[in-house]
Amino acid sequence: MWGQLREIGPAPRLVRSWLGAFVQAVDALVFPWSCAVCGAEGQAGAFCRSCREDLLDRSAQAAGSACPRCALPVGPFADLHRGCAACRGRSLGFDAAIALGPYEGSLRELCLRLKHERNAWLAPSLGGLWAEARRPAVAGLPADAWVVPVPLHWWRHWRRGYNQAEALARALARRLDLRLRRPLRRIKATEKLAELSPTERARALRGAFRARKSAGLAGRTVLLVDDVLTTGATCGAAARALKQAGAGRVVVAVLARTGKNPS
Repeated sequence: MWGQLREIGPAPRLVRSWLGAFVQAVDALVFPWSCAVCGAEGQAGAFCRSCREDLLDRSAQAAGSACPRCALPVGPFADLHRGCAACRGRSLGFDAAIALGPYEGSLRELCLRLKHERNAWLAPSLGGLWAEARRPAVAGLPADAWVVPVPLHWWRHWRRGYNQAEALARALARRLDLRLRRPLRRIKATEKLAELSPTERARALRGAFRARKSAGLAGRTVLLVDDVLTTGATCGAAARALKQAGAGRVVVAVLARTGKNPS
């Protein structure tokens, strides 16, 4: 239903917003939610008030100790000029990275659940949480910036039938009032990256993505969306493809950042 509302072409954004709010209200009335974190029943959304506030508090704490270039959690006294010690002087492919929080605790569990299509209903709530917590960080994005999900290879997408990055990107685009676009394709199937070292990941992903040069990317700012940022190899390869097609700046937006250094 959300996808159908998003596709309403000429309707004013305000009308779409009202329609979306109405659908949410009806859903909450007819199908009461259970909190995705603690399981408390009878909620008006995916999270109870206590768990939602806890996620936002943890996110606020993480924002004060994260590298603005690679989103890696760092100490309170770290020198972040031109990045942290882990990413300074390295070519990442993207220009900045913003995470809701570190890949641990309840946020880690939510990321793991979002990987399965049966839990796609979490994407709008997680996207809304990200937008609320990180809106100041994206306030400087131009109004014509595009939200672009990191795509899956067609074969893997066919087998899974679902891409959590696209579900999350759709939610972020709606909450940030930006356009969702899909100029990026994954043209190279890769083995499971979790089993590879950072260097092997970078090698495996070299040339894995291609962006359409005629997609209006020239000089455009792109918010590149994925669920988790680990070494940065996947987002880096995707960002390089976007820039080769003309994108001016690429900012990575993820739900969670692991403690591993980028490569």
